[in-house]
Amino acid sequence: MPVYPVERVPATSRGVFPHMAKRDAAIWSRFLDTYADMFDHFAYDVALGGQVVNEAAGDEATRKAWQYSTALKVDVVGFREDATWIIEVKPSAGVSAIGAALAYAELGEIDKFSEQPLLPVIVSDRITPDIRFCAGQLGVLVFELPEPPPAFTRLDVGGVPERTRREGLAG
Repeated sequence: MPVYPVERVPATSRGVFPHMAKRDAAIWSRFLDTYADMFDHFAYDVALGGQVVNEAAGDEATRKAWQYSTALKVDVVGFREDATWIIEVKPSAGVSAIGAALAYAELGEIDKFSEQPLLPVIVSDRITPDIRFCAGQLGVLVFELPEPPPAFTRLDVGGVPERTRREGLAG
């Protein structure tokens, strides 16, 4: 079992992603905007593994806290009817994202918390062709969700966006 019980939240839940960095949360929000309806529930910051210490190390709460602090934390677990996704959210995903997704899926097999097959997944804003290829060869599913471009990209000398100036919206 994971260090602490897995707390499932509805797939429609937004805004609070425990221990997720700001850039990661922005990428994850884009994923949810597009794919949340494919899932029943999500769980965040799921702690797997960790060092289990003997009773002499302290009371149950202290021992659990130690195990949690040494455990590996899955960014997101996505629960579907057909599979449980082990999701690593990583800006500019590289080989470490592949390793994390694979390692978390392996620990999930030991710290059993789902009867469904576990699928390692990477969600990122940028993934190079080499990383996409390697992930595919290793059975890691990849989602690339780049940041949307700004609404206006070219400014004229006066600082008025070209589109605004052209449409006669500038004063």
